Amino acid sequence: MMSNNEQITSIPLSKAVVDRRYRVLSVDAKGAVRQRMLDMGLVPGICLAVVRFAPFGDPIEIRIHRFLMSLRKEEAQNVIVTDIGPIPHYGQKLGRGRGLGRMRHFHGKR
Repeated sequence: MMSNNEQITSIPLSKAVVDRRYRVLSVDAKGAVRQRMLDMGLVPGICLAVVRFAPFGDPIEIRIHRFLMSLRKEEAQNVIVTDIGPIPHYGQKLGRGRGLGRMRHFHGKR
């Protein structure tokens, strides 16, 4: 819980840092772009993580729950977020080998 003298520091999503978690404070986009963001789950109050930036900073890839979403830099400037800490890494990162079943072998016909 925050004390009375702490302030929430808000930044546009375009200024966010990779491997940090953020909470969406507002989506200030207009028209169809705003509706698309809201439909895809980018709503105020949701937590997201910045996964990576393209080499020139555009687009930005974010993770909302287990869903990856890419936003243009000008779209990301309309999303106001606050930093809530680093991404927790439990064990090794997920990558190749996922989806092979519980025993790590394919469950195909024999």
